[in-house]
Amino acid sequence: MKRLATLAMTIVVALALAGAALAARQEYAGPRAWSAGASAGSSYSSSWKYNHFFKQGSGYDTTVTFIDNVTYSWHATVRNTAGVTYTYWFVSNVKRGHCRANSGYFWGTCVVSD
Repeated sequence: MKRLATLAMTIVVALALAGAALAARQEYAGPRAWSAGASAGSSYSSSWKYNHFFKQGSGYDTTVTFIDNVTYSWHATVRNTAGVTYTYWFVSNVKRGHCRANSGYFWGTCVVSD
């Protein structure tokens, strides 16, 4: 019974690691110091679904959005002062993640993933 439990746990861990390895992720800005008005953008991809701005803490005003490569419009835009500002857009359009610091003097990193 103990072997069966160990085998089951091994399979669960292997599947979790395989899924994580298949996920695409791009850290497109940072970690770095941000000043008010600074912004950054990821590469274009149809697989991006999530865009995150990880900050050193809450209280820093930031915006994250997706920009499509046809009209260059902003989609699923979120602005807040939380420790992590994030958005998601589950369409298959080619798009890039974009992040902007609306206030300054903090450390942060912007990441897109599928």
